[in-house]
Amino acid sequence: MKKDSGFTLVELLVVIVILGILATVIYPIVNTSVNSSKQKLYDAQIENIINAARTYASDNLEILPTTDGESLDPPLTLGKLIDEGYIKNVENPKTKEPFDKNIKITITNRNGVLDYEVVD
Repeated sequence: MKKDSGFTLVELLVVIVILGILATVIYPIVNTSVNSSKQKLYDAQIENIINAARTYASDNLEILPTTDGESLDPPLTLGKLIDEGYIKNVENPKTKEPFDKNIKITITNRNGVLDYEVVD
């Protein structure tokens, strides 16, 4: 009797089912880690803007690059930070486009989560 060296249909189906189960288990883990890394990048970009504003203030008699020069509550003017070399063109983490130099943003800290709003 001749022995076949190929796989049977049942063996192939078992392998496909096992791979499908592994994919359904691994997908949520990978998706969570990707979202976590995006949030960390977002937070890092906002932190860079805040640190640049603090450095600007320490170099300029504690005056922040804002509309009133006093606090982070008024909008930050990114143009001053970019023009004077405190930061390079910053990518908007929400749209992946560079911020316009004339844009003004307000940075908020809600329960430890940094966020920003673009002020028109």
